Amino acid sequence: MTVMSRAAGALANMALVLASCFTVLLLAEAALRLIPYKYEHLVRSTWVTDVYQRDPGRRRMRWHPDTGEQHAYFLNNLGLRQHRDFTAADLDSSVNIGFFGDSFTENMEMAAEFSFTEPLDYLLNVERDPSSLSSLEGRAQPRFNVLNFAHYGWGTAQSLLRYEASGMGGTSGLDHVFYVFTWNDLNENVTHGLFRLDEWGQLERVETGRGRAFSSALLSKLHLSYLALDVTKHFWGGVTQAGRLRSGALPLFRQLLRRFKEAVEADGASFQLVWLPHLDMLRDVASVVAEEGVESVSLRDCFAERDPAHLRTPWRHSPYRFKNDWHWNEAGNRLAAMCLHRFVEHELALPPLSEEAVEGALRHYYSAFDAPPAAGQPADPAAAIRARYVPLSDGEASLMQALHAPRAGQRLVRSTFDVYLQDGWLSYVKPGCDRADFDSIFFLHVVPADVGDLPPDRVAHGFDNLDFWGYPHASCTVGTRLPGYAMERIRTGQYLGDGDGLHQVLWEAEHVFVPRGADG
Repeated sequence: MTVMSRAAGALANMALVLASCFTVLLLAEAALRLIPYKYEHLVRSTWVTDVYQRDPGRRRMRWHPDTGEQHAYFLNNLGLRQHRDFTAADLDSSVNIGFFGDSFTENMEMAAEFSFTEPLDYLLNVERDPSSLSSLEGRAQPRFNVLNFAHYGWGTAQSLLRYEASGMGGTSGLDHVFYVFTWNDLNENVTHGLFRLDEWGQLERVETGRGRAFSSALLSKLHLSYLALDVTKHFWGGVTQAGRLRSGALPLFRQLLRRFKEAVEADGASFQLVWLPHLDMLRDVASVVAEEGVESVSLRDCFAERDPAHLRTPWRHSPYRFKNDWHWNEAGNRLAAMCLHRFVEHELALPPLSEEAVEGALRHYYSAFDAPPAAGQPADPAAAIRARYVPLSDGEASLMQALHAPRAGQRLVRSTFDVYLQDGWLSYVKPGCDRADFDSIFFLHVVPADVGDLPPDRVAHGFDNLDFWGYPHASCTVGTRLPGYAMERIRTGQYLGDGDGLHQVLWEAEHVFVPRGADG
């Protein structure tokens, strides 16, 4: 009886413990459901995979993190964040240099003409004296195009896929490829799940699709499940760099870097890796880069040569980053352009420009974007510079007009935001807005009258996906341009999303365009 009593007591204690745990979990689940927090929408969300290429022709407005001033964000005919298109003839007749990377390379926080790729392009195209160096052997100086293929949030995997999908290999494609590395690339290569290593350690493409965050229907409905995910992510993010490298990120990075280099060199181009100015070259990663035979450019060392205080100044206090954003500012991009110009100039054996000539060229370049001369004044000597680097920004005037006077157009939607149509622009208006009203992604799905007007990759979906981030104008308005084809309907609204692609629609509305000649 004593043994049985003890067993019964142990079972009773275990049952009490389990009941207590269940009660605590139940109360925690109830509390999470009562607190206005993101888990309330995650229970109905789906896993959405990353895309690795932007659509050409997009036009948006962004704001500067320090000044708050707006600038236009354009995507050219190749889907690149630049204010000029690149024709096949232009690419075929020039030396083409492509930069791949993440937000540090795309530089959405500033006008495109101040991103390092544009002043670098200008410096490379400055006329040089062939007699100063015999390497040109009497030939005409080549012309250069610097193309910015970067995308916010990319890792090595997305940069690799973008290169492979760009069609920029071969004689009329890229001649030199630069991959701008950041530390978060290591984790993003793992968490985005676009590639993995097989049992032999070889790179394997993962065909990702849509699915729930949890395979269990019950777990996917519990707020506690998503709290557990957050706790896991927090712990994962808190481990050391060395721990992340040991976890498998470094072997995956090695294979991705190898494939990237092999793909570029197979197309007859050169491949280099760029270290950002605020990054120490961690020994393990630097060893991989060296062992794979990848030539690298250290902006940190170059910055330190030009500014001895750079190595002693923490990045959070650096004059080369925004005060209100972690990314580098215009001054950092200017110095990066100078450093990369010196490297490319040496690699291509171009007649060198003196430091004074580089400084003078950059003064001429940046001054070109001051206000143009008033009517009746002499011809603007900087017009040629603007003609190359900001031609697409002519559409900025139309966008700003739509933002300033949205009610002059037709109101298509009345909802959380009123949506107006004016001269091909949609304006989203919310009087008395708060900055938080614009923290969620705006979605815009356009169904054309003729499905043949859709891009090839959207035909199966039946609509054009023109989602965008909204950055408010002072009048509580954001805007975006509609495509030029005839439209049957639009569906628009906002949704919440997190880093895993989970989302919940906050509001949505639809407008049907009445065909010409139709009644009503």
